[in-house]
Amino acid sequence: MDISFGYNISEKEVYNIFHKLLIVLDMKLDNIDFPYEDEEKLRDLESTFSKISKGNFRGTLAAGDGIVFRTIKPDVDDVDGNVRSFFTRKGFYAHALQAFCDGNCKFTHISMKVCASTHDGTAYVLTGLSQRISEGKLAEWAHVVLDDAYVCSNQELSPWRGKNLTPEKDTFNYFLSLHRQTIERAFGMLVRRWGILWRALRFGVKINSRIISVCCKLHNLCIDAFGENASNIQCSSLDTQWERGENGTPDAAAWFTDGVTVRRGSRTDLHTSSTRERLTAHLSEKGLRRPRHSLLQKTMRRIADL
Repeated sequence: MDISFGYNISEKEVYNIFHKLLIVLDMKLDNIDFPYEDEEKLRDLESTFSKISKGNFRGTLAAGDGIVFRTIKPDVDDVDGNVRSFFTRKGFYAHALQAFCDGNCKFTHISMKVCASTHDGTAYVLTGLSQRISEGKLAEWAHVVLDDAYVCSNQELSPWRGKNLTPEKDTFNYFLSLHRQTIERAFGMLVRRWGILWRALRFGVKINSRIISVCCKLHNLCIDAFGENASNIQCSSLDTQWERGENGTPDAAAWFTDGVTVRRGSRTDLHTSSTRERLTAHLSEKGLRRPRHSLLQKTMRRIADL
């Protein structure tokens, strides 16, 4: 309304210009890229994380997580009648983003292929990065870091589960968290930087995707120009009702939805990782432990939970 009044043009024309600008920016800005086959660039990515852990936790190329952005209720025709799949447990409609960033909080991969009610672990399976890793396209020495909602494999590392962990496993979780926090900071910077994300997006699913994509690309542009110091994920009930195998043991399967159909995906909490075990042993051999200030914060969180 301000632009319409200030430039003496109709609100409809403002939106026409806005949509054209989105298309141009999305096409012209090509700065979200994961260099799978460029060894030099991969080493540069690894160095952005190595400096965070002072060289004690090597091989990390990206930190990943999911986020949802509040939207108005989607049109029935826009989502093929599956409106409910875009409603989250927090009580609002949303648009989901899976993203990965480097140690400087610059996005290296984004994906918006599933609806907001889909669990992070199953949404990740459909990302291009997950598919490239499963095809063996990532360098053998490298891995990405994720939270405990995700797969844990030799090249996809998530924390050891549980509260009463051994000191060695707890140390691993601490260093993993140092790297994984970059994606949390990236999301915080993204939302703080672009006011359009401060309230519910009022467009269709396709335009919402383009808005978020452009915001991520402009975010990278700002990181390149000014550096990183310039300036909730909800589960579908289908994702928590795991199928059971023989004798009550869980199988490696889960159901999830992309907003149109219901599919079968992998149950990631049953996976193991020799890389995680190797890095855990490496940190233990160096005599490293979680710092006291971090132990205190962890204790205070447990007290708050109780």
